Amino acid sequence: MSQPPPSLSASPASSASDPNAPRRSVRILRRTIAITIVVAFSLAAIGGIIVLLGDIESEATFKVIGTTALTGAVSVAAFCGATLIGRRTQWFGIATIGMSAVTMALSLWFIWGDPFADPEDYELGEVLFQALSSLVLVTAVASISALILLLAPRSWLVRIGLPITLGLLTLGTSLVLVTIWVESAWELEWLTRLNGIVWILAALGVVIVPLTSLLLRAGTKPTEAAPAAAVTNTITGAHAGTSTGSAQTHPTQHGSTPPSPTLSPAMLERVDAAARAEGITADELIDRLLSAEHRTP
Repeated sequence: MSQPPPSLSASPASSASDPNAPRRSVRILRRTIAITIVVAFSLAAIGGIIVLLGDIESEATFKVIGTTALTGAVSVAAFCGATLIGRRTQWFGIATIGMSAVTMALSLWFIWGDPFADPEDYELGEVLFQALSSLVLVTAVASISALILLLAPRSWLVRIGLPITLGLLTLGTSLVLVTIWVESAWELEWLTRLNGIVWILAALGVVIVPLTSLLLRAGTKPTEAAPAAAVTNTITGAHAGTSTGSAQTHPTQHGSTPPSPTLSPAMLERVDAAARAEGITADELIDRLLSAEHRTP
């Protein structure tokens, strides 16, 4: 007899412990990141206001204002990465947060330090500046990509446009990195033209793909999301069957076999298909449907 996957049928011991522990951990992590972002940006903003009330011509004022602007930009990038935590592409969100932290640290060194102070270390400063420029570019593109990855491929247009847009962003980033690290690349006219065309197409995809997803969400759901309705009906039927079985206990007492508490393999496949269509895990889909049913009057 085939056994259902552990993601949808847990043992009694694990269910009795805390089946919502992973989701609770994700919420705590997201909340921690959000609080850290708010606190860091608030402190930077307070510092910027304080220095603006003093001598605005001093070098320290420009450094504090630069730190405030930098903290705000990095906070937005880290927030975009944090939105993917708990989803299938959370590795990309974690990488975006990590790049944001490295960009923040290197930028603060350039603002408050002076890498070009020593003429002997001038070449090292140039390399670090190129690295910082690359990090800023990659972090910005990763932040945009993280928001795009939140879209669920509900239609063929989004399903096709999403990877094309991400591919154009990757290609455009690679072309700009070539111009940053290869000094002679600025003299290549064809590279400049190609760079502009790629970024125009990437910007077009960044605008069109989310708008298409929002328009489809406001209208009729495509056929890919149809299994979700089947899951709702199945769960509703299961609750109705449970209620009927609890009210009629005589057949069970006379030796009839009670209904199995696990789902059949065919139904597990339908649940997985519905979860993939929604862009979430099977556990999140069932939890969402059960929560919506409990809220229904």
